[in-house]
Amino acid sequence: MWHLASVVSVFEPVYGLAAMKRSNKLLKGNTKVAMTLVISYLLICMAIGIVFRSAVIQGGKDHGVLFRLLVGALLIVVVVIVNFIGLLVQCVMYCVCRGYHRKNINKVTLHDHLGSYLGEYVPLASSVEWEM
Repeated sequence: MWHLASVVSVFEPVYGLAAMKRSNKLLKGNTKVAMTLVISYLLICMAIGIVFRSAVIQGGKDHGVLFRLLVGALLIVVVVIVNFIGLLVQCVMYCVCRGYHRKNINKVTLHDHLGSYLGEYVPLASSVEWEM
């Protein structure tokens, strides 16, 4: 429920407990799917953590420094990808839940709401020069 509450806070002008209540209403009928997705995400993160601990942190006796650095860097990339996919799944789940309850997404309002996060581009007043 708290995962979807963060998506609700992004897409709708509700925050905190109101977002938690809103996400609970949206999940009605889709709770098992949401729980499966959250548990899958947590299991993947736990597996990455176990591999990181065994290969990078505790693997000093069995493997060299170069191997540990490469495995650590690879696992960091994997964690970033998993987090991006998790955020994408949350957004898709939000849209599916909205459609399940026959509530359309007002794209103009959504654009205005998300556009406020972008702000306006302000160019630098002067160029920065590096001195050596």
